[in-house]
Amino acid sequence: MGTRKALLSRIMETAARKLKCDKGTLYLFDEKSRQLWTAVLQNDAIAEIRVEPPQGLAGYSFWHRQVVNVDDAYTSPYFSSKTDDLTGYKTRAVLCMPVLDNTGHAIGVAQMINKLDGTPFDAADIEAMNAVVREIGKLLDNSETLPALGPGLALACIVALLGWGAHLILPKSLQAAISPVLFIILLGVGVSNFLILPLHYLPGIRFAMRQLLRFAIVLLGSRIALAEVANIGGHALLVVLTLMLLAGTVALSIGKLLRISQKLSLMIAVGTAVCGGTAIAAIAPVIKARDEEFSFAVSVNMVMGMLAVLCFPLIGRAFGWDDRFFGMWAGTAVNDTAQVLATGYAYSPTAGQTATVIKLVRNSLMAFVVVGAGLYYAALEGESTSDAKGASFVKRLKESVPSFVLGFLFLAMLNSLGFFSWLATATRVDVPSALALLTNDVVLVAMAGIGLGTSLAHVREVGARPFLVALSTFLAIAVASVVLIRLIS
Repeated sequence: MGTRKALLSRIMETAARKLKCDKGTLYLFDEKSRQLWTAVLQNDAIAEIRVEPPQGLAGYSFWHRQVVNVDDAYTSPYFSSKTDDLTGYKTRAVLCMPVLDNTGHAIGVAQMINKLDGTPFDAADIEAMNAVVREIGKLLDNSETLPALGPGLALACIVALLGWGAHLILPKSLQAAISPVLFIILLGVGVSNFLILPLHYLPGIRFAMRQLLRFAIVLLGSRIALAEVANIGGHALLVVLTLMLLAGTVALSIGKLLRISQKLSLMIAVGTAVCGGTAIAAIAPVIKARDEEFSFAVSVNMVMGMLAVLCFPLIGRAFGWDDRFFGMWAGTAVNDTAQVLATGYAYSPTAGQTATVIKLVRNSLMAFVVVGAGLYYAALEGESTSDAKGASFVKRLKESVPSFVLGFLFLAMLNSLGFFSWLATATRVDVPSALALLTNDVVLVAMAGIGLGTSLAHVREVGARPFLVALSTFLAIAVASVVLIRLIS
C-alpha cells in the first residue's frame, strides 16, 4: 500500500490545488471493521480518522452514494466537530463524493474542505471532483497497467529529452561542469509545480520515480567491477571507508541536534559519502523514506555537487596541489559521478583519471552501504518480541536486501568476471557500450520522474535545517579528505 498511498496523496494534493481549496481527505472503506478510514489526511495533527457510515458528511456520502455539498458544515445535522475540536481547525465548506470501483461499488469517499477564497463549492468544482474520483477508482483498480502508466511515462521521457537538449545548448566548458540531470530535475519540478497536471499523468510519473529508477540501479551494476576496490590500494580504500563513516556520524549527529528525521539525515550522508543521487535512490525504499525526504535529499545533493565543481579547482590552484593529490580529493569528497569527473578534469587530465578510479571504488561499495543501512533501520524499528534472534536477523536481512540491490550485485559480479566483454566478443556487438547507453537513458527518464514527482510544498515543509545538515556533512568530508590524503601521501 505504501507506493499506492503516496500516489493517492499526490492525487489529492493536485485535486486540492485544482479546486483551490485548503485540503483534501480520502476515506477508504475497511470491509473488516465496516468503517471509513483516512488513507490520505492532509495537514492535520492526528494520524487517522475513522467514521462509521452513515455518520458524518463523508459517511453520509458513502452510505447513500450521493454528492454532499454544504456551505457551512456546522449547519449540517450530519457533521461531527470532533476532529475540529482535536486539531483547532475550523471546517466551513465541504464537498464529498463517493469513489466507485469498476463495478459501480462504493469503496471510499473523496472530500475537499474550505475554498481558499471563502466561497462555497460550485458546479465547476463538482465536475472537477468527478474527474478526481474517477482517477482514484481507476488507480485502485489498475494502477500498474500500461494504459495507466503510459501518459506519465511519456511525459517523463519528454522532460528528459528537453532537459538533455537544454544541456547541449551550453558552451562545451559548462557542459563538462554541469550534469544534464540538473536541467532535467529542474524542468520536471517546474512542470509539476507551476502547472496543474491532469491526474492521469501521476501513475506513470510515480512509476518512473520509483520502479524505473530501481531498474536503472540494477543496470549500473554492469558498469562496476568489484576488483577495482582491490586495485586502488589499501591506503586509498581506508580513506574512502573513513570518510563514509565520518559522513554518517556528522549527518546523523547534526540531524539529531536540529531535530530532523534520521532517514533524511542518513540519505544525505549516503549521498555525500557514496555516489550522490544514485545511492539516495537505492537507499530510500530500503529505509522506507517519504517522497518529500527523498526529493529533498536528491536536490540538496545536486547543490553540494555543484558547489564542489565550481570551488574545488579554485581551491586546488590556490594551494598549489599536484594532479594526483587533487584527483584523490575530488574522487573522495565530491558526491555525484558526473560532478567528480567534471571537477577532476577541470583541474587536469591526470587529476580526472585519478578521481574517476577513486569514484568507481566508492560506487562499488554502494550495495554494501545500502544493505548495512537497511539492517540498521530494520533493527531500529524492529518489534521487541520474543522471536529467536536468528529468525529476527533473517527477517531483517530479507527486508534490507530488496531485489534491485541483488540485481545490482549480480550484474556487478558478471562484469567483474568479464562476462560482458566475453559476450561482446562472441556476438560482435559492443555490449558494454550498449548497456552504458541504456543505463544513461533510463537514469535520465527516472530523474525526470523525480522532478515531476517533487512537490515544492512538501519540500518547504521539510525546511532549511536539512540543508544545514547537508552543508555541514559536505564541508566535513571536504576538510577531512584533505587531512587523510596528507597523512597517507
